Amino acid sequence: MVLFRKYDMRKFGVICVLGILLLAISGCVYYNTFYHAKQAFNRAEGTRKGNKVGGRENISRADYSRARDKSAKVIEDYPTSKYYDDALFVNGVSNYYLQDFTRAERRFREILANYPESEFARDSRLYLAKTKLKLEDMAEARALFEKIFDESKEKDVQVEAALALGEYYFENKEYEKSREYFNTIIDSLGNDEDKKLAIMYNADGYFSRFQFKQALENYQRVLNLNPTTDEKYLAIFQSGKAHYFLNKIDEGMAEFQTLADDPLYYDSLGTLKLKIAEGFELDNDLDLAEGIYQEVATEFPDKAAGAVANYNLGLIYQYDYEDYAEAKEYYDKAKVRTAGEDIYQDALQRSANIGKLEDYKERVELDTSATQAQIDSAAFTQYLLGELYLFQLDKPDSAYQEFQYIVENFPTADYAPKAMIASALLTRDQFEDTLSCDSMLRDILKKYPHSDYIPEVIDLLGLAGTRADTGYPLYYFRKAENFAFDIKQYDSAKYYYEYVADSFPNSRLATKAKFASIWVIDEFANPGGDSSIYYAYSDFIDSFPRSEFAQMADRKINVPERIRREDREESGEELAVTEEEGYAIDVNDLSNPENAESDDDVITPEERIRMRDGEILPEVEQGPYRCDEEFIYPPSAYASAFEGDLLYQIKLDAFGEISDFQLMTTSGVKELDEVVTEVLRNCHWNTGWMEPEQYNTWFIYKYRVILPSSQQ
Repeated sequence: MVLFRKYDMRKFGVICVLGILLLAISGCVYYNTFYHAKQAFNRAEGTRKGNKVGGRENISRADYSRARDKSAKVIEDYPTSKYYDDALFVNGVSNYYLQDFTRAERRFREILANYPESEFARDSRLYLAKTKLKLEDMAEARALFEKIFDESKEKDVQVEAALALGEYYFENKEYEKSREYFNTIIDSLGNDEDKKLAIMYNADGYFSRFQFKQALENYQRVLNLNPTTDEKYLAIFQSGKAHYFLNKIDEGMAEFQTLADDPLYYDSLGTLKLKIAEGFELDNDLDLAEGIYQEVATEFPDKAAGAVANYNLGLIYQYDYEDYAEAKEYYDKAKVRTAGEDIYQDALQRSANIGKLEDYKERVELDTSATQAQIDSAAFTQYLLGELYLFQLDKPDSAYQEFQYIVENFPTADYAPKAMIASALLTRDQFEDTLSCDSMLRDILKKYPHSDYIPEVIDLLGLAGTRADTGYPLYYFRKAENFAFDIKQYDSAKYYYEYVADSFPNSRLATKAKFASIWVIDEFANPGGDSSIYYAYSDFIDSFPRSEFAQMADRKINVPERIRREDREESGEELAVTEEEGYAIDVNDLSNPENAESDDDVITPEERIRMRDGEILPEVEQGPYRCDEEFIYPPSAYASAFEGDLLYQIKLDAFGEISDFQLMTTSGVKELDEVVTEVLRNCHWNTGWMEPEQYNTWFIYKYRVILPSSQQ
């Protein structure tokens, strides 16, 4: 018995030791988790409070994220810990600065409900009020702040409350209201640091409201309060900008020169030189401005300042010197990633516009043997040149000359009346001559009474419903539609559709009207179907093989066993309707019925396009943020008038580049498909919405092709 007792005691001792070790290990795991949470939290708070630019907080998202995740583990796994309220506070504040305000609110409410005597209760109440502001629950936020003001005797708490309300109104651009709260800090509540922050907010508020004199006064107040290096820089920089807006160019340049001469701000030297060059531009001293821009472009070729310098040089050469070739070279140099998205995109667009300008300016000299198609093509190019001058290059005088060139040299061209309209509107809007504008518009009614552009002239002259409002293609096309859809006299509708097609063969409505004359009888007046409709569609396809209506006609005669909607609905049979085709077809006609064991096995053409390896692919959630190749609708595709979506299956890698792709639908025009594909090859995506496992997997992407307005 003694032996057994000794054995039991030894066993008991081992168990005790193991238990103590397990508790110790558990405690270490807990303590280490909380320790790391607090360590990350303290770093984040130190960054936020200590590293401010002009009083604005810099947020370390990485540290707050680590603090949030570690503190959440403590909350979940150790709910009875003495550090529980501390973990709640760390988690709430971290979520607040990570902008997850709903979770932050829950943490602060839990502290106030369960730990009212906690050392974190006071700050939790303040953060709860600030959180309600972010959640735009103004009624509760105000109530919470009022309670803080009433109950707190501590100025720092009152300052926090006033600052939170001031920042809220500032962010919502309600600068007058924000100033009320900032002024309470300046006048009575705050210390010098608080006052600097409030004054800087007031200064920026005045600046945003274009009240530059008041802004200058407040920036000077900041400079009188022993500002930090960053605060001094921001106050002087903003003062320089305000002086420029007040047309005090020399004073503004002096401010920027002061900063440029200070070695503490060497890292900002490129930006400061840009502002000095801008001052010379404003003073109309382009030689000195150009010299500084050249200097910045040379000294900082791979930085944003260099890109901006090249961009500004492009603007000078385009608008001041009208040297488009030189301007294009500078814009091309500005097309770098460091330029910033706005500069990059604008430089890309301006370079492309100048490239078009060079192409369009090569006028085609036509002789008396020129065909009408050649005349129309030359006039269209000339019209594009006019639009380019007007809308992209801001040269209305040059645009007017190009439009008049069409009127005088290509009077038989389809675009001649459109060019006359453009000239008339320029006369009215740019040259403020309404009488000449009306005279030019009435001249169009006389010279081109059957043009597709007459409805626009009628609208501009206010002649709708008068005797002048008749005789053009759209007038008769509308009559046909009225007979087809309102009066339901289908033979009359067919007559007017054919009248448009036969009487106005050069109209943009001619092909559509010809198709409609077949379609209206097929759809409404020929329920049984006969061979004449089939042959009518076939003849149409042969006559207009490249039109979008030819594709619709082809679908009409090549879908097996097409059955009308009303007949199928009466029988109660299942229908599948495609929006593009516009009529009902049997679901079994959309797939191979021999392979379909049940309805679930039926695959529609739309699904087939979206499938890979037996799975329907998801669509790309966001479009590209940048495309290095500009989409230009190829002239060879104008006849097709194609407009719509092209579907691709694409793979995106982790850097937002397309690693593989496949075109799944076609426009029917090879040249147009090739242009879109080349643009897509040079597109770049932000991939923040993707999970890592989605990199280099397949997606569906729709590319929208838009027909140029001049061709619609």
